[in-house]
Amino acid sequence: MPYGNFIRRLSLTHRLAALTLVASLPGLIALIYNAVDLRNSRYAEVRIEALRNTQFVVSEIDQIFDGIQGVMAAVSQAAEVRLSEAAVCSDYLWRVHGKLESLTSIVIVNVDGSIRCFGGAAISTPNLSDRDYIRDAISSRKFSIGSYTQSRLSNRNIIPVALPILNGDAIDGVVLAGLNLEWFGAQLKERGVARGGSVSVVDRNGIIVSREPMPEQFVGKPVGERGAELLKSPGADVRNIVNIDGVERITGFVPSSLTPFGLFVSTGVSRQEAFAPIERAVRASILLFALGSLVAITLAWLVGDGIIRRPLTRMVAAAEAWRRGQDSRPATQRRNEFGILDQTFDHLMEENAARQEERDAAEAQREILVHELAHRVKNTLATVQSIASMSFRQSQGPEALRGFQDRLQALVRGHDLLTQKDWKHADLSEVVKVAVAPVNEKHGHRILYSGPPVDLPPTTAVPMAMILHELCTNAMKYGALSNADGLVTIRWTATPDERGDAISMIWSEEKGPPVQPPSQEGFGSKLISNLTKQMHGSFEPRYAPSGLACHISLISPKYELRD
Repeated sequence: MPYGNFIRRLSLTHRLAALTLVASLPGLIALIYNAVDLRNSRYAEVRIEALRNTQFVVSEIDQIFDGIQGVMAAVSQAAEVRLSEAAVCSDYLWRVHGKLESLTSIVIVNVDGSIRCFGGAAISTPNLSDRDYIRDAISSRKFSIGSYTQSRLSNRNIIPVALPILNGDAIDGVVLAGLNLEWFGAQLKERGVARGGSVSVVDRNGIIVSREPMPEQFVGKPVGERGAELLKSPGADVRNIVNIDGVERITGFVPSSLTPFGLFVSTGVSRQEAFAPIERAVRASILLFALGSLVAITLAWLVGDGIIRRPLTRMVAAAEAWRRGQDSRPATQRRNEFGILDQTFDHLMEENAARQEERDAAEAQREILVHELAHRVKNTLATVQSIASMSFRQSQGPEALRGFQDRLQALVRGHDLLTQKDWKHADLSEVVKVAVAPVNEKHGHRILYSGPPVDLPPTTAVPMAMILHELCTNAMKYGALSNADGLVTIRWTATPDERGDAISMIWSEEKGPPVQPPSQEGFGSKLISNLTKQMHGSFEPRYAPSGLACHISLISPKYELRD
């Protein structure tokens, strides 16, 4: 056979080179398999990442609309809106609108669509009853979100929102506002977009309301045929598509029917950027494989005679000597191994294992951070809810709102102090310093405090800051800090307790106006009593002629226990 004759004609070195080439084929197959497996694994990871990023964006947008709804709810309950004349109402809306970058305008309309009052430029449209989001808000009695439009009031691109003003079971009107899409886009841009990635928000009609990158080219325009197909999807999914900017991306999306705010949200990961590291690794591996194979074949060609033919000749000679009965030992044959290819794959797999460990560690850390954030947000929201409930229970209007805002600032200052300490602990003297900070500029020299170092956990530090804030506020309004001569002294002691540290604090005022016991317990006293009871302590005020003096006792645990 010609093939057999060809094989027989090959020299030993040629056969060794051919054998080396054939032996390297499994390595090539393994390289190809590894490259395909890496690409598949990376593709699965990117799909998960794209959908998770989309869900995070949905959560962030939902928080934005929740905040807008909260502002509109506060406006709907304001006395200026419910009871005052149109001029007073418009002035109130103008002041509120001036503090909000997120809204382009705020308007109050009656149920029939006629305008009651507005905060902004003059309105040329006499009646707004034809707006679908107004009808939705009235019919559903809930917060309603409209579609992309250009505002006739501000001439800006907006998403209109509406909230009915409820008066018992009746609807007394509707609060209207426009979400500023320039501000909205800036919020999405601030969160960051990966290189080559994208974030898109589309309304029910298929109009892009926000996009990164290049918002100036796409906001206000339809999503195109491929995007329209995604809008009709029944559920959240991930697709590999070419976006309207011509970039191929692995895109995760949540349809408008599944978002709390009725807008379609998608995030894309550039396919080229996602697979670039793998492509580089595969090219490097192929190059190393080719170089290794070339070196192996070259070495086999050059040294085949020395490492195979000569040892075989010696072995034949020894066998011949044995055959002739001569006592002769064959020469020892040494083995030469080519480990370049194996080393290449070993290094590649070690790198893959190390990357997987890093990903697992990062994912575990992310889970810990998410749970920690969820716990702290839950506790903070519960505290804010309690403050809001007590602040607005007996009064409404600017004074109650200012009190509520001051208490929130006290809560924020406590959180800022703990953030500087990595949310582990804060010294009581630092908490006192932060609590009295707002009055330091004018009255700092009239507030004296002293006591031993005491480490407070977050569950004690934040309530203590709010207690001291309430006492400072009371002193500025009615007590020693309301005149030019009064003094406030804060002293505390700490003793060991089986539950932690038993803290005893004395707040005393002197040289202030005469004080008398109040006819009924105020909000500040109720808040302080509730906070000290939560910390297994008590609040004992004494209204002496020289000024208010109170004894605060509490237990600061050494370790925080979470529910």
